Amino acid sequence: MIDQKTIYQFIKEGQLEEALKALFDNIEEDPSITENYINAGIVLADVGEIEKSERFFQKAITIDSENGAIYYNLGNVYYNQGRYNEAIKLYQQAMKYDVEPVDCNYMIGMAFNQLNAHKEALPFLMTAAEKDQQHDTEVQFQYGLVLCQLEMFDAAITQLNYVLSLDSSHVDAIYNLGLATYMKNEDINEAIAYFKQAVEIDPEHLLSQHALKTFSTMQEEEE
Repeated sequence: MIDQKTIYQFIKEGQLEEALKALFDNIEEDPSITENYINAGIVLADVGEIEKSERFFQKAITIDSENGAIYYNLGNVYYNQGRYNEAIKLYQQAMKYDVEPVDCNYMIGMAFNQLNAHKEALPFLMTAAEKDQQHDTEVQFQYGLVLCQLEMFDAAITQLNYVLSLDSSHVDAIYNLGLATYMKNEDINEAIAYFKQAVEIDPEHLLSQHALKTFSTMQEEEE
């Protein structure tokens, strides 16, 4: 039996064929260990073998139907395939079986976002942000972003400033802070200052470049 640590190392190094061989050998040796099926499903999805991947996850469910990791990882496969409604159902199932609530709520929120259902995404992203003890900037940022999308600008500004307290060079947070601030108080100069800051940190940030040009033109027209 090849231990999972070795298999994770294969996956990390991109040696996916080696990882699959080890997982298949493990399954042959002891077909009752769900972790081998889960990891085989993940790797098969990574190499584009989606139907085979699904079969391994389904087999894992027949062995241990209350293992939340199975539903969560199959949800990730569907999410990456753009099958967001199916992914949401699986993440909700994973939550019933004690999978990390931050991860489940975050992914449900992100799946709703992909469906342009921002109102539905809000409570899940808010819960993920509230339960996040690791101060994960992406979890916190996505909550701020959905507040912007729902035009809840006061709350969005507070949240995006919190993101910047965790990572002062988070250009997407700076860019969205510029937009939210403008939508709240219509101060072109303040918005431009944010966009300039974003471009200084990342000259390739196209949204900020575009906003900077647009708002600079607006400023000139006002003068």
